[in-house]
Amino acid sequence: MNWKNPFWARRRIAVLEAEKDFKEINHLAFEVRYATPIFTHSLFSVAFARQAAIPSIAEVLYRGGKGGIITNARKRNNDTLLFFGEFFRHGNNEEGKKVADQLNRIHAHFPINNEQNLYTLATLMCEPLRMSQFLTGKTIFSKKETRALFLFWRMVGDMLLIKDFPEDEEAAMTFYENFEQQNFAYTDAGKAVVESLADEFASRWYPIWMKPMGRMVYFALFDDLLLNTFRLPKPPAFITYSVRAYLWFYLMVWVRLLPDPNDRSIIDTFKEDYKEYHISKAGPKAE
Repeated sequence: MNWKNPFWARRRIAVLEAEKDFKEINHLAFEVRYATPIFTHSLFSVAFARQAAIPSIAEVLYRGGKGGIITNARKRNNDTLLFFGEFFRHGNNEEGKKVADQLNRIHAHFPINNEQNLYTLATLMCEPLRMSQFLTGKTIFSKKETRALFLFWRMVGDMLLIKDFPEDEEAAMTFYENFEQQNFAYTDAGKAVVESLADEFASRWYPIWMKPMGRMVYFALFDDLLLNTFRLPKPPAFITYSVRAYLWFYLMVWVRLLPDPNDRSIIDTFKEDYKEYHISKAGPKAE
């Protein structure tokens, strides 16, 4: 905590411009102010579940039970978050382009079309906005932060050779919501991916004897559309209420009133698989 300037991150955001400073705004908003490890992992894990609700994406993730999310879910999740952290750190500079090239080489081994890539990218841009609305009843991010979020992931999409990204943040959200309404469907592969995600969430944040509770906490973050798509029962009401009340308090009170944390990167949290971390070591080749 910076005692001399306790609100340093939000004050810095206030003087930045979304159109040219979107990388720094994203870092300050989504790595510093909101990015506690459990919140980052929870948000990512729900976005991942939404991707698995698309049958064609679920098959790529599952791969007959041999996909990394099935065989080594913790490492698969950590690696993906490390790639995000590298993009937050480097943007589209030379190091960022090397990271994008590495990710493009990984994706080249799988039958992933542009529409699937476009939806996956849209989850990263839109899910923080959707989740904040879902948990608090309003979008907690400013117009500047929302614009910066869109511009940042559009930049990443360009580096990942993804075409036809929506023209602005409103169009991206419309695409995101329409795509889900039109394409969400149950598959055994998708259900297996979500079960693996639930187990990984529970094992990461809860002792083994609380695994059932951890799984229910994870599913309490699902909206009805996602629960129904995977044919999952609603968690008990007291768990759902407790989880969402805690997150409402975190987003609406804690983050708003308490001083900003010290500068931090999600890389520091999720590099635990590697004794000597470098992003070049991440990916399925190491599984």
